[in-house]
Amino acid sequence: MSDRLPDDELNEIKELIGPPDGLPDKPDITYEDILTELHMGAPAPPEPPLREEPFPAMDDELEDIEKRTREMRDYAEKARSLRPEKSAEKATAEKPADGTIETAEFSLSPEFEAHFAPSDVFQMEDEAESHFPDKERRNIVKELWQRLRSREEAPTPTPAQAHPRAHAYTVNLRLRTVLAFALTCPLVIVSCFQTWGFLPGFLTYTGDGKPYLALFFMVLLQTLVMLCGIDVLGRGAGDLIRLKPGAETLVALSCFSSLLYVGSIVLRNTTSEGSLLHNTVGFLPFNAISAVSVVFALWGYSHRYAAYARAYKTAASQGDTCDCVISEEKLWGGLPGFARHTAVPEEFVAQTEAPDIVSRVMRFFTPLLIVASIVLAVLSASYHEGGQYFFWAFSAFCCAGVPLTTFCSYPFVFSRVAARLSHMGAAVTGWTGAVEMSRGDVIIIEDGDLFPSGTLALNGLKILGDHSFETIISYSASLLRASGSGLFKALESVVKDHSGYLRAVTGLEMFEGGVSGSIGGNRVMMGTLNFMHSMGIQVPPELSSKSAVFTSVNHDLAGVLAISYTPATQVKGALLLLEGQKMTNVLAVRDINITPTLLRDKFNINPDLPEFPVIEERVQLSDPGRPYHGKVAAVLSRDGLCPYAEAVIGGQRLHRFTIINLCIHLISLVLGMLLVFYFTSQTQPVAAVTLSPANLLLFMFVWWALQWLISCFSHRY
Repeated sequence: MSDRLPDDELNEIKELIGPPDGLPDKPDITYEDILTELHMGAPAPPEPPLREEPFPAMDDELEDIEKRTREMRDYAEKARSLRPEKSAEKATAEKPADGTIETAEFSLSPEFEAHFAPSDVFQMEDEAESHFPDKERRNIVKELWQRLRSREEAPTPTPAQAHPRAHAYTVNLRLRTVLAFALTCPLVIVSCFQTWGFLPGFLTYTGDGKPYLALFFMVLLQTLVMLCGIDVLGRGAGDLIRLKPGAETLVALSCFSSLLYVGSIVLRNTTSEGSLLHNTVGFLPFNAISAVSVVFALWGYSHRYAAYARAYKTAASQGDTCDCVISEEKLWGGLPGFARHTAVPEEFVAQTEAPDIVSRVMRFFTPLLIVASIVLAVLSASYHEGGQYFFWAFSAFCCAGVPLTTFCSYPFVFSRVAARLSHMGAAVTGWTGAVEMSRGDVIIIEDGDLFPSGTLALNGLKILGDHSFETIISYSASLLRASGSGLFKALESVVKDHSGYLRAVTGLEMFEGGVSGSIGGNRVMMGTLNFMHSMGIQVPPELSSKSAVFTSVNHDLAGVLAISYTPATQVKGALLLLEGQKMTNVLAVRDINITPTLLRDKFNINPDLPEFPVIEERVQLSDPGRPYHGKVAAVLSRDGLCPYAEAVIGGQRLHRFTIINLCIHLISLVLGMLLVFYFTSQTQPVAAVTLSPANLLLFMFVWWALQWLISCFSHRY
């Protein structure tokens, strides 16, 4: 917008309205002077400064737009007042009283139209509004409650990341277990051998006087043991707050009930002449049993994380991609089974640390046990006078609800099986893998499982016709590699030493006992003696051999390869082991020489037991690119059938022995609760003598010993 009007328009306006009153006629009068006079002789008041917006980079552009907008409105108003039919006074008189400006019809220049185009540039989005939230008072208690109720989901670590953590935690648990055991031994002696007469007088819990010293010694040792297992107790308290109590919650409740009973004894002795329940030695506190439950919980955790560390170490030794045992529901003949695949075990850590069957069962029974302990304690106390009897009965029920078998049913077996498998180069994915292993009946065995690297060798090669040694070796190795046969391992080193390269194979065909393909325009076939006879290729009688492999080029016999098969001792043991477990062994082999008869000759096994499908099924089952639908049940770090079979059988035994231990645990739990209720319902002398810490601890130890003896055979197979 120009600061001056054109000269012709200015002269025309001056002639029409004449010189303003009180203003001398000046030929060089400016347009600003006229506007100033018509505007009551006073300059327009300055505009207030623009309010700072939260967009500092756009301040200049915003000020320029608002300035041009004001200039345009002033120009429209003053142009209307300069019309010949209206004077300035008349225009002022006709101005609305509310101070609004009547907008005249006029056309805007392109520069103003661009500025007045619809735009939402300056509309603040929700993200921008979030920078100016209303201040609200934070409810710290509510936030803490929500954090306790819900666990934050952390990204699943890889086996390489999880191994050092599990190993460090295992060492920490073992040290604390030893320390807690050392503190528990004197506590057990003081609690269980009160009637033997060899304890010092200040540690004797008798009816004469106040048993403060003995109680103080028990509480002190139990508190120190609880500090050693603070993570177990904290996990139990956290599960209770989240309303998902488990076995750890029962341990915490046992410790709390024992301390509560001691507090009731002290309170009764200080408020009355004598305590009802310390006059008899049988009414001793159960601090020793609570401490023993903490020790066994730590011991079980140490076995669990030791198994985790071994499994993660095995899985991390092969990198991101490793051989995995995949469990499939319909693998062969509609039967579930296991196959070996190369995969990335992304969920290995999550599957290994998934809750086992014992943890799930205890999570179901824990609320029932808590309610049963309270109800049965009330019923037992109703048969006796005095409210102090309730605390003693409640403590007994809480201790009986945590047998010593609770934390050893699964971890002890898992630790022993994982230790054996780690030496064999295998690792099971915890309870998840054990469940998958228990469902399979079929195991797929391939060439590399029966004859791994180092067991095949080329003993000799005879060239026939006018073919060179390098050509026959190259043709044979190329055809074997294209077919996926394990025989390629016997020729791999020879190819590198002589020909140095492999050739492209087209038109590959697989037959029973042989393979055929086109190499460089030549039709090459390899197979056994029977295969050559079926193809019409004559083999001299002096070259006939059952273990030899024959190569023909364009239907002419070109070479005879003598292959030696060295049976591995571990593979033989694995085959016998699978036979003993009544597993169906399916030979999905591509080696033209491997047959049930060869296995009988090399491994001395029954040739009728392994299943030998037709060539089409064998090729399909042994295809490395075959899509599978199942879970990773185990990972393998070594070749051969031994780690493969060990993983399958180890997972099955882990499942079987855990179920047995769970049955023992539930029997000891239910029987212990019933016996405690029976004796607490009897008269006080009978209950005091029978239900002592020594008797209850002995009962729990017997069931644990039975479980431990059975678990010792879990890894012996």
